[in-house]
Amino acid sequence: MKLPFATTNEGKLREARHVLTPLGIDVVSLPLQLFEPDVGTIEDVTREKLKQVKERGIQRVMVDDAGIFFAAYSHFPGILTKRVFERIGYKGIFKLLQGERRDAWFEGAIAILWDGEVNTFSAHTYGRLLEEYPPGVTPEPGFPFNPLFVPVGENRTFAEMSPSEREQYSYRAKVLKEAAHWLQERNGSKVAD
Repeated sequence: MKLPFATTNEGKLREARHVLTPLGIDVVSLPLQLFEPDVGTIEDVTREKLKQVKERGIQRVMVDDAGIFFAAYSHFPGILTKRVFERIGYKGIFKLLQGERRDAWFEGAIAILWDGEVNTFSAHTYGRLLEEYPPGVTPEPGFPFNPLFVPVGENRTFAEMSPSEREQYSYRAKVLKEAAHWLQERNGSKVAD
């Protein structure tokens, strides 16, 4: 089964393929530039992206949105994650969190349009941000918080883990697997676990 993924983020595309290929789903790149609203929830953003793709006449597609949330600030940065990081970078993030709680979580959602039917899947990954700015830290393309984020139950950041190790904690892996089961039900086949 082929599943077009409307994203320009190569890291997200790689992760989707890593999770879905063994489940019999061939993730096909659909590199569309989509407008991302700056209000609402992560799920609201995925629904808006899905609407934009649907308006282009596409009937089978997956879209994705994600953000990091700092426990020290209500609903922030959330859907503004990319914009905030682009403007203040690591230096600004560490200044913003100086003297604050380091608890944080990633929240992600996937929305799928499949022959007129729509479903949204969402999940969280809880953890904390490093206390100190790591020397020489560079953003991982598409995932700038991976070098700073330590999931609950770990002592390493996402950037220090292999893709398979990350998958154990990844909200995206969880929603991709849920989406795979939903798609296979639509297609009349069973997903391998």
